[in-house]
Amino acid sequence: MNRKNFFAELKRRKVYRIAVAYAVAAWLIAQVVTQIFPVFEVSQWALRLMIVLLIAGFPIALILSWAFDITPEGIKRTEDVDLVQARTRHIAPVPEKSIAVLPFENLSDDRENAYFADGIQDDVLSSLAKVSDLKVISRTSVRQYRAGTRNLREIGAALGVAHILEGSVRRSGNRVRVSAQLINALTDAHIWGDTFDRELTDLFALQCELAERITDALRANLSPREKANLQIHPTADLDAYASYLRARELFRWSGAGDPRENGEKALHFIDQAIARDAEFALAYCLASRLHVELFWFGYDKSHARLAQAKAAADTALRLQAELGDAHLALAFYYYYGYRAYELARTELAIALRATPNDAEVWDGAGVIDRRQGRWHDAILNLKKAQQLDPRNVAVIWNLLETYTCLRQYSEARRVVDAGLNVNPRAHFFTLARAAIDLQTKGDAKPLRAALRAIPRDFDPGGGVTNLALRVSLMDRDYAEGERLLHTSAYERYNDTGLGGTAAMIDSYPFPKAWYQGLIARGRGDTDVAQRAFVAARAVVEEDLKESPEAAKRVIMLGLVDAALGRKEDALREGRRAVELLPISKDAVDGPVLMTNLAVIYAQVGERELALQELTRLVTLPNGPTPGLLRIEPEWDPLRGNPRFEKLATNSGSIATAS
Repeated sequence: MNRKNFFAELKRRKVYRIAVAYAVAAWLIAQVVTQIFPVFEVSQWALRLMIVLLIAGFPIALILSWAFDITPEGIKRTEDVDLVQARTRHIAPVPEKSIAVLPFENLSDDRENAYFADGIQDDVLSSLAKVSDLKVISRTSVRQYRAGTRNLREIGAALGVAHILEGSVRRSGNRVRVSAQLINALTDAHIWGDTFDRELTDLFALQCELAERITDALRANLSPREKANLQIHPTADLDAYASYLRARELFRWSGAGDPRENGEKALHFIDQAIARDAEFALAYCLASRLHVELFWFGYDKSHARLAQAKAAADTALRLQAELGDAHLALAFYYYYGYRAYELARTELAIALRATPNDAEVWDGAGVIDRRQGRWHDAILNLKKAQQLDPRNVAVIWNLLETYTCLRQYSEARRVVDAGLNVNPRAHFFTLARAAIDLQTKGDAKPLRAALRAIPRDFDPGGGVTNLALRVSLMDRDYAEGERLLHTSAYERYNDTGLGGTAAMIDSYPFPKAWYQGLIARGRGDTDVAQRAFVAARAVVEEDLKESPEAAKRVIMLGLVDAALGRKEDALREGRRAVELLPISKDAVDGPVLMTNLAVIYAQVGERELALQELTRLVTLPNGPTPGLLRIEPEWDPLRGNPRFEKLATNSGSIATAS
C-alpha cells in the first residue's frame, strides 16, 4: 500500500476520528480523577495506574478502529463491510420523496391475469414518474421484486429510496379488487393503505386516484401540468395493454442477448395492440424504438425501416403531443437514423420535462454525449440514469462502455460487478471484465478462460463465437479457429466490441467467409484464403446495395480488398468510410473507423501512413490500446518498427474534450 492510499485507508476506517475522540475522553477522565481521587483519599498509585491504563489503551483503540467497523447490522470486521454500501450510507443520503413501485401480486385464479396486474403497477409507476418533485425508480429495476418474501428495508437500500409501494390485484369477471400500501423503507412503518373494489370500466380512474393518493402521502408538489398529466392513461383496452407489456418485456436488453433476438416478436405484439386500439400512442412509441434499433444495430439498414420508425413516432405525437415517450422515440430516430445529435437533444429536453424520472431519457443523453465527445457529461448523465434504474443492465452496460473508452479500468471493473450483481447470467459482463487484461496488457488468457466458461448454448447472434474467433487469431491458433467455424451454425457473426478495436466493427455482422480467409491466410494457404476473401467481398457488396452510405460496411469492403491485394480499392474505400463518419461526427465510432484505415495502410504496405494515424489514435478515447497493438495480428506488418514498438508499450494518457 503506498503512502497516499495508506492515509486514505486510515480516514476510511475512522482511525483519525477514534484517535481524536479517545484523546478528548482520556483527557476528561484524567481531569476528573485527579480532582476526585484526593477527596476520597485514594492512594497515589491508583491515580498513576489509571493514567497508565488510559495511555496504554490509546494504541489498542486505534488497532480496534482499524480492524472493525460499526454498521447498522452490528460490529463487523472492516474487510467484510461492503464498501459500496458504506459509501452510500455516508455520502448519498436517500431522498425523502423517493419511491419504488414494486410489481403487484396477481391473486386472480387465471394466471394469464399476471399481465393485467403488471399493467396496473406499470400505470401507477408511469404516472408517478411524471412528478418532478419525486425520485421514482424505473420499471426495469423493480420488476425483479415479485410477490413473496420481500425484505423491504433491503429493497429500499438497494434501490436508494425511502418509500415502497406494494399491492395486489384480484380480477373476477368485470370487477377488480386492488389493494395497495405505502411503506417507509427505512423503518418498515406503514404510512398508508387501502383496498378498492371497482368495475373494470373504472380501472383507469382508480389508477389515477392511486397516484394522487401516493403523491399526497409523500407531500410531493404537483404543478398544474403534472396534475393534468396524471389523468392521462395509455389505453382503455386492457388486452391491448397486455400485448404492449409483452412487447416491452422483449424490448428490454438483459445483458444475455442482443437487440435483434426478440425485436420481430415484439413488433408482432405491438401490431396486436394497435389492431385493438388504433389510438394507443405508447404502442406507436415502442414500435418506433424497435424499428430504429433494428436499423442502428445493422440488422436492417433499409430506408424503409427508418421510414417505419418515423411514421410510428409521428403517429404517437399526433395522438398525444406532450407524451414523453413519443419525444424520446423521435430523439432516437434522429440519433440512430441520422446521427442528428442536436435534433435528438431537443426532443430529449421535451421528454425530460414530461417524465423527469425516466431513466431512458438520461441514458439517451449520456450516449449522445459520448458520440459528441462530451465524455464528462456522458458519465454524469449515465450515472443519473443508473440512480433512477439501478438494476437495469442496459444502463449499466452503457456506463461500462464509456469507462472502457476512457481507459478508466478501475471504474469499469466496479461497473462490471454491478452488472453481474443484477444478473449473474449476463455473460457479456463476464467477458467484458476478462477483456480488460487484453486491452491493457495484451493478455488473452483471462478472456480465453472466460469464453470456456460460457454455456455452449449461449451465442446470441454469433457474438460469442465472433469473440472466440478473434482470440484464436490473436493466439495464432488456426486449428481452434477452424473448429469454431465448423461447429457454428451461423453464417454471420455479430461484433461484441470486446475483442479489440482493429477490424472489430460494432453493429456489422461479419461474414463467415471473412474468418475462413483470415484463418487460411494465417496457415499459409494462399489459394483457400483468396477464394474465401472473394466470397466475403460478394457478401459485403450485397450489403452495400441496401445501404451504400453505411460507413462500417464501406470500411469492411476496404479490409477485404486489402486482404485481396487490391491496394487502390482498399485505400479509396477506407478513406471514404472515414469521410462518411469522421471523429468530429462520432467520437465513439470515428476512432474505430480510423483504426481500421490504419489496418488497411499496414496491410497494403503503407507503413508510414499507418504509424502516423496510430500515433494520434492511441491518445483518443476508444482508440487502439497498447495491449491490443501488442497482440492483434492486423499489426504484424509493423512489428519490429521502433515507433510501433514504442506505441505498443506506452500506456499514455487519453485526450478528451471534456
